[in-house]
Amino acid sequence: MPELKEIAALIGGVLRGNESLEITGVQALAAAGPNDIAFVARKKENSDISCIQAGALIVTEGSPITYANLVFVSDPQLAFARLLEYFNPRVPFCTGIAANADISAKARLEANVRVGPFSYVGANSLIGADTEIHANVTIYHNVKIGRECLIYSQVVIRENVEIGDRVIIHPGAVIGADGFGFGRSTDGSAVKIPQKGKVIIGDGCEIGANTCIDRSTIEETVLAENVKLDNLVQIGHNVYIGKNTAISAQTGISGSTRIGAQVIMGGQVGLADHIQIADGVMIAAKSGVTGSVKTRMIVAGIPHQEIGSWRKNMVLARNLETWKDKLRLIEKKIKELEGK
Repeated sequence: MPELKEIAALIGGVLRGNESLEITGVQALAAAGPNDIAFVARKKENSDISCIQAGALIVTEGSPITYANLVFVSDPQLAFARLLEYFNPRVPFCTGIAANADISAKARLEANVRVGPFSYVGANSLIGADTEIHANVTIYHNVKIGRECLIYSQVVIRENVEIGDRVIIHPGAVIGADGFGFGRSTDGSAVKIPQKGKVIIGDGCEIGANTCIDRSTIEETVLAENVKLDNLVQIGHNVYIGKNTAISAQTGISGSTRIGAQVIMGGQVGLADHIQIADGVMIAAKSGVTGSVKTRMIVAGIPHQEIGSWRKNMVLARNLETWKDKLRLIEKKIKELEGK
């Protein structure tokens, strides 16, 4: 078991307390025992910690907390995340290529690629070194997947998709399905427009379970580096998402929309097609964005508006019944005065 001084060194922290205390694991603040280490978020630094029984606490540099054993770091949550990996290293799903996996003779697998049972890799596809593919994954032809990727069960990756290094794709995601493109014949019936474009996913992206990213007609659907998508997100054809953007669950992005870098979207957001979202925009949950947001701001509501205006309008909406009663009373008094 590592001593507290080793833990502090691992996370680049400054230790105050018993450096020889043995630490057996990491735990939530309320559940931590005498040999666990937990972290205190910045916003909870003034909370009562008298009932805490953790062996040590990770706190922000300069924290006012008084406790027997403290490790001071710049970001306690990130330090805690590193310790989670340290104490709970990921166990590979499989080693080598499963006997019942179906790998095309024309596919190329680099060193230490692992493929689970009943997975398929099509012709002319390239899988980068140290990538792990779990059971029942389907990878079509002409797919490029980078190094150190992790692809969970039931993922489908269609043809001509390009995926960078260190990408994580969670179960049930579909990458490269046809975009929702239809014309109309003279009799009004829908006519499918072929979807022959590509999906390109940058390094470090993470794609949640049952998320869908559609290919475009002839252009490219692109996720730049380190984009993070939650579960059940729909990315339409020809969408561009800038680096470090994070999108929460049940959000839908319509076709040909361009989203900037470091954008944050809450859950159940809907974006109209062919609009632009500037860098650094934040979109509150359940918002419906019907037009472009061209400067960095926080927006909310349906249709979207600057969050300060939205809050004021919500206050008015909550009091409509009161305003209605007051208006009726004013109307009554006006009629009485007019009748005199």
